[in-house]
Amino acid sequence: MREYIVKKLAIAILVLIGVYTITFFLTFMLPGDPARVSLGQHGSEEAVELIRQQWGLDEPRYVQYIAYLKGFVKGDMGVSFRYYPREVIDLIKYRFPVTAYYGLWSIIFAVLLSIPLGVIAAYKQNSPFDNFAVLISQIGVSIPNFWLGMMLIAVIAVRLGWTNPVPEVEYGYYWTPVGFFVSLKDYALPIITVGTGMMASNTRLTRSSMLEVVREDYITLARAKGLSERTVILKHALRNALIPVVTNVGLQFLLLVGGAVLTETVFGINGIGKLYIDAINYRDYPVVIALTLIYTGGVVIVNLLVDLLYSKIDPRVSLR
Repeated sequence: MREYIVKKLAIAILVLIGVYTITFFLTFMLPGDPARVSLGQHGSEEAVELIRQQWGLDEPRYVQYIAYLKGFVKGDMGVSFRYYPREVIDLIKYRFPVTAYYGLWSIIFAVLLSIPLGVIAAYKQNSPFDNFAVLISQIGVSIPNFWLGMMLIAVIAVRLGWTNPVPEVEYGYYWTPVGFFVSLKDYALPIITVGTGMMASNTRLTRSSMLEVVREDYITLARAKGLSERTVILKHALRNALIPVVTNVGLQFLLLVGGAVLTETVFGINGIGKLYIDAINYRDYPVVIALTLIYTGGVVIVNLLVDLLYSKIDPRVSLR
């Protein structure tokens, strides 16, 4: 197991270097000058050139590449162009907890609903409950997140007044929601928006996986031994059926960044997703590169954790 982890980490370093290289050169190929974007159309050429020198944009590309790479190795993500002289690490430090908060609750919301729904639907195949679960999962997969978010705002927040938009306060040069420190209620609508699609996908996968497992010979043998139906389903069938579900949940962790972009735009939440979009629009190269590398690192870590979790769910994985 230790050799496997070391091998995975070594591959992860190569992946991070490759992603950094591609992101760096693609980002700097974007049309537009960050210095000109910062000063606006009325800024003088002298001022633009001064900012370019201050940010190191007048240096050759390979010099900037090496400088950024050395900074990341030392843990220095540089200074944001848009929020100058704020450091990128400060922006991420105050934005990441917001996205992580409602993102993790969305995953919890999806898992707690989808697994019981999928298990019961598979156990009661072709029953009214099974048809209901299939219908709900189909609707959840089909509805776009941004549309669902807007409908929740219009009906629940505006018409019924059951919840309020996420409160915000000014923090330095940018805004950060304070709902993270106040109440889960403030993030109820974003959690439902992000978690609905995840719940629907997990429900379908749990149901189909359970239907395959309950037809296996060892399940028939367990019933022939006189084990209770609850033990057969929860201890023997569900444990083996969870392997593809765990993979899917791991992928959903990785998709949170993409979902965060739409969700935070709809709800006006200043998290990582909105920071990403703003950085691209304002040609904030250090923020774009830093967020891409953090996302890549998250992909590597989640994949490693999912692989390790396989061996805990199914001992045959570790034996292989």
